[in-house]
Amino acid sequence: MAVINETGSFRRLSLSDEETLTVKDHGPIAGNNKLPVHTVKKAAKELNETEENKQREIAELRSLIDERAKLVSDEEKEEADRVVTTFRAKPDDVMVKFLRARKYDAERAYDLMRGYVGYRLKYPEVVSSITQKEVRHSMEIGQPGVLPSRDAKGRVVMFFRFETWDPLLRPFTEIMQSFVYILEKLLESCETQINGVCIIEDFSGYTFAQVAAVSIAEYKQMIDMLQGSFPCRFKGIHCIRQPWYFAKAFSFIKPYLRAKLFERVHVYGEELEVFFNEFSRDFLPSDFGGTAPPYDGVAAANALFGPNENDSDEDTSL
Repeated sequence: MAVINETGSFRRLSLSDEETLTVKDHGPIAGNNKLPVHTVKKAAKELNETEENKQREIAELRSLIDERAKLVSDEEKEEADRVVTTFRAKPDDVMVKFLRARKYDAERAYDLMRGYVGYRLKYPEVVSSITQKEVRHSMEIGQPGVLPSRDAKGRVVMFFRFETWDPLLRPFTEIMQSFVYILEKLLESCETQINGVCIIEDFSGYTFAQVAAVSIAEYKQMIDMLQGSFPCRFKGIHCIRQPWYFAKAFSFIKPYLRAKLFERVHVYGEELEVFFNEFSRDFLPSDFGGTAPPYDGVAAANALFGPNENDSDEDTSL
């Protein structure tokens, strides 16, 4: 089987060698480049993506968008109408984005669309305007950041570093604005839609002041982003170097986590050997105990947005 890496060259793999994929076997974190053959096969195996399924479920999803708006209760009408105005005229690739996130089940994809517009109705302060220049600065300081290449499984890795966060200068809602903007941009890539996203939370320097700075309502902004509000396959949240009082902060949010998301939260403390089994040392920057060079936020922002002279007020939402 031929595998395309980001430079466009090929490496030969047998089907039994798929576990030996490296970061070089995947495309860049941004843009829609030709999908590697192994990623096409993964979409078929894990997401039920075939041309026949795609065409059938796109048609079914488009039908649901109109039909459900006529059947909902008055309580649900605003959300259902927003689905119509947001998605009815969108091209097929937007339908596919939501179908991939729900394994080509049009009913579940429609529910995800409702979750997407519902998030915007519930948290207008998070999805309010933020400029690409502001988000670029967030990436440069890792609040949040994005590693500039995919991991060996083809996933994009976002992260947040508490050590550099001053909640008096940047309230948590501003952090969430950047998270949402970046996530929308990442999800423009078909490869990311298929392989998913991981988040590393580095709690080095985590303080009581930071614990106190985030309200339950603000924690919900993050939790709801991760649960049924975005067409994203969140593959794991990995917490490292957390202090003992992290447990107190986690106890605030645990009741709101659905079982599936709870199972994907991994807490390591200072014992990172299992963490390095998930993300190889040669992939991780030295900031996270890896052997790769330190995180370069400028390079990461350029990988996602292009050079900074291309900064615009682009709205990445649908």
